[in-house]
Amino acid sequence: MGFKEVMDAASGGDPHAQNAMGYMYFEGSGVQKDLDKAFMWFRLSAKQGDPEGQCNMGFMLTHGYGANQDAGKAFGLYKRSAEQGYARAQFNLAHMYSEGLGTEQDWNEALRWYTEAAGNGSLAAYYRIGVMKEEGRGIPADEAEAARIFSECAEAGHSKARFRLGMMTFEGRGVRKDLDKAAKILAKAAEEGSADAMLQLGKMSLSGEGMVKSGNNAAKWLRKAAARGSEEAANILESISEK
Repeated sequence: MGFKEVMDAASGGDPHAQNAMGYMYFEGSGVQKDLDKAFMWFRLSAKQGDPEGQCNMGFMLTHGYGANQDAGKAFGLYKRSAEQGYARAQFNLAHMYSEGLGTEQDWNEALRWYTEAAGNGSLAAYYRIGVMKEEGRGIPADEAEAARIFSECAEAGHSKARFRLGMMTFEGRGVRKDLDKAAKILAKAAEEGSADAMLQLGKMSLSGEGMVKSGNNAAKWLRKAAARGSEEAANILESISEK
């Protein structure tokens, strides 16, 4: 469907087409990027009670895109969308509860909505449940359960979960300590682009824990991590270059 057809359908009140128009203006896809127009189309969809439009409008208000930032209104939109079963809104609503954005912080509600989102296929939400269980955020810590969740997320390609699983394996938290296995897990996370994993591999190469001790290999991983914005990696590189 071309731009004119989408525009005609959106102008005729089709909420799906209105969302499509919003995405086009938000991303600058086929049209000049215009956040004000993106917000307008998402708002039209949201006014019809469309859960995707409500979530998109909430996102724009959360970040102040195309409208004044308003976490309270965003929270309300996410909630209405989440109650209709829209997974992305359920995830965003859980985040609002966990951070106390637009509402009082409520870890029980955060867990409830992360669980709803995970049940609707959100891998990111399932990962967040793992983080809550690992760190004991608002719920009793359960590192063994966290490691199990991270393992499942890692199998689905979630690099942050793989990094956390690697660190738990490195430190022996929730799983048996195994430095060689940790190095393999972290190397996979690094291949997936995890700067934290690259940093840890650099440290392990410097210390010889789980890897052959090698300054050259350490520098390689640290440079990769620094290139992705890791200040700690940059500082370590500077310190070893001065020796």
